[in-house]
Amino acid sequence: MQKGKYYRMRKELVWGAGILAALLLFFTAFGKMKDTADMPQQEEFTSMEYKELPAVQSELSDPEGCYLCGTAKESLMEYFRQFDDLGIISVNQWYVLDFGILPHEEDGADTSGTRTAMTGTGEGGDFFSSTQTPSRGISTVEVSYGEDSILNVEKAKTILCQDCLDKVLSVMETYGPEGEDPKPRGLCLVDFQTLELYSLQEQYASYYIRDYYVRLDQTDDGMEVEAVYAPERK
Repeated sequence: MQKGKYYRMRKELVWGAGILAALLLFFTAFGKMKDTADMPQQEEFTSMEYKELPAVQSELSDPEGCYLCGTAKESLMEYFRQFDDLGIISVNQWYVLDFGILPHEEDGADTSGTRTAMTGTGEGGDFFSSTQTPSRGISTVEVSYGEDSILNVEKAKTILCQDCLDKVLSVMETYGPEGEDPKPRGLCLVDFQTLELYSLQEQYASYYIRDYYVRLDQTDDGMEVEAVYAPERK
């Protein structure tokens, strides 16, 4: 009967093969771990919700001193109401920026060409850079938010009558993380002729206001607002 064949392997070869197999397993596992570590981590999802400011009682004793509809000299609104134009109000420091979309013959300023201006609202306040071309009916304002740009309701209720305070709060609706207090920017758009207010919060992109078109673009630390005189063609 023919005997079965067998092969004798040296002990060193057996050990070498075992070590090689172990190394292959190790590097394969290490490579998979490295690939997993290099994969971008999924960002944690933050649930956002619509937020409105609650009603607040005005502390202004004399409505005639209202900074929006009254005659308070500090507000300058009595001056701006003579113009057919739009503006931006920084409520916290109560600074009113006139867009200067169209020529203002009343103030006697040169309306030819393009004019630029840079203004701030004080320490911690917002900063404005405006470019106006009234001969073409175009104005652009770049807003840089200051440290104190979140609406100060305590200040607002001391300078506005109840009706105007309600109007300001109604355009401060915003979106924010679920469960947190609303933190709207203390800025709004104003029509000098009607005293209607329009929101400048980040969820809005454009408006048609009478004969004006307004476009809003959010930036990293502020926003750009472009206003154009665009009457409807008949």
